[in-house]
Amino acid sequence: MSVWMNNLTIALSDKPVVILYGNVRDRYIDSNSRIYNNLTELLMKFGASGEQKYDELMIYAPGSSLRRINLKEQGRGKHTATPPPKFQTQGEKTKSQEENEFDPAPPKPSGSARPSPSEILYNWSRELGEKHKNRLAILFYLDKLVAYKNSYNEEEREILLWLERIIENISLNNRLILVALQDTMIPVELYTNSPKSRLLSIPIPDKEDRERYLRHQLGEHQHIDLIANLTDGLYLRELDSLIGDIQGKNDIGTRDIRRLINRYRVGVQQDYWSSLSLLKLDDAFDWFTKQEGIKGQDEAVLKVIDMLILARAGLTGLASGTTAKPKGVLFFAGPTGVGKTFLAKKLAKFLFGQEEAFIRFDMSEFKEEHTVSKLIGSPPGYVGFEQGGMLTNAVREHPFSVILFDEIEKAHPKIMDIFLQILDEGRITDSRGQTVFLTETVIIFTSNIGSRKNDSRGNPIEERDKLDEILQNKKYSEEEKQQKIREHFIQSVEHFFMFEISRPELLNRIGSNVVPFNFIQTPEVQREIVGSHLKRIIDDFQDKYSRVAYKLSIDDSVINYLVSKYGQQMAEFGGRGITNAIENEIIMALARSVLQAEYEHRTGVHFHVLVDNGYLDVHVEEES
Repeated sequence: MSVWMNNLTIALSDKPVVILYGNVRDRYIDSNSRIYNNLTELLMKFGASGEQKYDELMIYAPGSSLRRINLKEQGRGKHTATPPPKFQTQGEKTKSQEENEFDPAPPKPSGSARPSPSEILYNWSRELGEKHKNRLAILFYLDKLVAYKNSYNEEEREILLWLERIIENISLNNRLILVALQDTMIPVELYTNSPKSRLLSIPIPDKEDRERYLRHQLGEHQHIDLIANLTDGLYLRELDSLIGDIQGKNDIGTRDIRRLINRYRVGVQQDYWSSLSLLKLDDAFDWFTKQEGIKGQDEAVLKVIDMLILARAGLTGLASGTTAKPKGVLFFAGPTGVGKTFLAKKLAKFLFGQEEAFIRFDMSEFKEEHTVSKLIGSPPGYVGFEQGGMLTNAVREHPFSVILFDEIEKAHPKIMDIFLQILDEGRITDSRGQTVFLTETVIIFTSNIGSRKNDSRGNPIEERDKLDEILQNKKYSEEEKQQKIREHFIQSVEHFFMFEISRPELLNRIGSNVVPFNFIQTPEVQREIVGSHLKRIIDDFQDKYSRVAYKLSIDDSVINYLVSKYGQQMAEFGGRGITNAIENEIIMALARSVLQAEYEHRTGVHFHVLVDNGYLDVHVEEES
């Protein structure tokens, strides 16, 4: 029997009132592989075959008639007609009311053939208080009948009042089961300070349930275990369509199975990962470093490629025994401006053909604990609940993407907790109870940990001082210095999770995927970076002004000029330092020349940037 079913059995033996919530619209399977098509069928089975023998089962859902099942009839399940309930008048009192003068007045009869919810609950308050007959009452759609809110209208107050009276006065021989979709929608009055009530969650089927259900439907299929692993987070009802596509196909391959599961999990059939060619992986290093201009970060690029190889082989999560994880998890650590975000953007382009598949979250916007609602949505009843969360909405729209959590150390430690489920199970549930799958994404964290002067609490630390000692130590060769710097950043990240925010479990899930980035210090690397920037500027310029046939060229001497003048700034501030320098030295002068050419209505102009008498200058020439 599933754990939650066992817990329900225990709860019904201990408590007269059980409130069920969560996965209440699914199918269910017990340890004997008996399948229940809905929760009503399952609860009826509990009522008919539980340890406590019930005389009568009463089932009510708002908008429908009350069903009464006499469980003592032959066959224990034969329905009996439900006579119209007899409601007492304002002047009458039952025996129980004579004993309790605090009981409210009965509701006024609705006058229609179908009793109102208040009338049904009033009748239950009397019947469930009786000790001579064992009854099991089940109320569905509790959160539709009366949902938790700050204030209730008159009808809702009356319904809530009768529910409270039932809970207070129910006798130990009777049971009441209330069913709701979410715990946040259940009025707190029904379980707060109530020793007779117990809240019980019905979870999404676990691997054991999925495997038993698949085996029942597919028989001894060779890929049962793989399918059970990959369908983590899916409902049993969602498995039915998948089973229909797989049934009778024992020769179906794992790639086809993954493609089918993706269709039901993220709603798309294209599998970018399976279509990632081995030739493209072989050329990946040159693509990142030469074609896309990622300079001086060879170790980081190689680590990214290792992650791609693991994902392409379909072995992500194999070591931990959980394959339903994000395709890759990386933690980019290093000083500002060295290309952490740039590499993440290029990874999105490499995988999905466009940098728009890159989703970035600035974690400095999540310094407060309550800002977690911005990621997964506001709780019911709060402003913005219907809009959902920024993270969950983005992944739902773009299930194949690279997700960057920038400057993760600036987020509140409590917000880190949502990453545990993401990294462990590859999914997250938003505030509306909808599951979003991140199994086709790459998760990247970036951080300046290792180069800080103050920790996340504002206390002074020695990270930057230790880093400067390594950088200024002339005993180290350049290679030794880079190795010491990488070790420093890895140790700083480990210290941050272990001691600063006390989240060692998150560090364990990141594992060996901390990727340190190098400083941009050597003149050779600086020249490569400047050259890459200038090449991009030339391409963008000529694309922008192709209509008027403007041409831009930059002399090689400009690279040496910029490195000589701004090399120290690049060493301290990374690529952002040279970006500012190029804008001040080249772009401003170029802009003036372009505007002058436009004013004179000139076309086919050649703008040539060079070093003239120790200064950068733009020569403007007519193209022959």
